[in-house]
Amino acid sequence: MKKYIHLIIVLIATIILFGCNNEDYIIGGEANETNKLDMTTFDLLSRMKETEVVAELFERAGLKEAINGDITVVAPNIWSVNRYLRRRNNQALRTNPEAEPITIDDITSEELTKMGMYILPGKWWRETIPEDGKILTALDGTEVYISRDKTNTDPGAAWDGSGVAGWGYQYSNFMQEVPYIIHIHFKRGANWEWTGIERSSLSEYFDNPECDHVYRMYVSDILTLNGVVHVLYQGDYNYSDHYYYHSLFFFGTRSDDLL
Repeated sequence: MKKYIHLIIVLIATIILFGCNNEDYIIGGEANETNKLDMTTFDLLSRMKETEVVAELFERAGLKEAINGDITVVAPNIWSVNRYLRRRNNQALRTNPEAEPITIDDITSEELTKMGMYILPGKWWRETIPEDGKILTALDGTEVYISRDKTNTDPGAAWDGSGVAGWGYQYSNFMQEVPYIIHIHFKRGANWEWTGIERSSLSEYFDNPECDHVYRMYVSDILTLNGVVHVLYQGDYNYSDHYYYHSLFFFGTRSDDLL
């Protein structure tokens, strides 16, 4: 059942990404008039293998009712949780090589309050996000900028050595329209860093607690009975930055990825 639901979600997200009309949705190989799933946001997160552990964390944080409200969830995923655990374990092992493994059960109630950073008021997806984006305040007070941006290539595409994607790898060579990508920009310090140049100019770059983080989505624009779901993927930079997956709560630094 989980695999079937996941297939439906991927199909929905793919079709939305590629700019089909509302009447053109294909779900499970059949034409449908809507892309809305007949389940709550919590049920959706619980049934996707990429987010089932995240649903558990929302519930432990006492936020199940909140995410089933009139909201948008920008959900971390299992890779976000795994990176968090790897960093915590590596920090512990440096201090004590015989330290017991840290699991999700060891995430404290204080940390779980930070799950509010992934909950945004209102329903924001491709058809409701303004052309110039929208700044929102997440449930925990974090400021977030959500935008829909046309992109002609994937960060994993071959590049020409000068910061431009190789012509043969651009979407316009394969598609009638260049697709929109949903981006989420987390403000982490006193100031917004709107460009990659501004972020890279900070000392220690991504590891600087003042450095904003910007992500594209793994899947996006999933409409549930109550809200909208996007699932975080990675930083939208270039192929050399694929190591940069979100760490739950922005925990740790890149040095913590290794012992």
